[in-house]
Amino acid sequence: MKVFQAVLVVLGLFVAGTGLMDVVFGPAVLPGAPEAAPTLDSNYRFFAVMWLAIGVALLSVVPRVREATTVLQFVCAAVFVGGFARIVSWLVAGQPHGLMVFFIGVELIVPPVLVVWQRRLAA
Repeated sequence: MKVFQAVLVVLGLFVAGTGLMDVVFGPAVLPGAPEAAPTLDSNYRFFAVMWLAIGVALLSVVPRVREATTVLQFVCAAVFVGGFARIVSWLVAGQPHGLMVFFIGVELIVPPVLVVWQRRLAA
């Protein structure tokens, strides 16, 4: 269980930290430092807060790993579906930067692994 908790702490801090960074610096943190129109910048920062909230939710699971099944499943489902949203973007707008392609893999693989791992701990 300690290893799972450590993984959640690392992931939660990474997600919350990158979310906060995205709120503060906006789309400029993306590879290639793209310039965004005001509406896109506003939307980007709004969804960065959602990402930050996902990180905080992951961290909230750490002390109660066995009982926080619903929270963890919801967070994992959101990230997993987000990976599919990136695929839709790729199909509509073209291939993103390699880092974003890497994130697609992470978003489609890590959440199911966490859910299965947590279920085993809760059993």
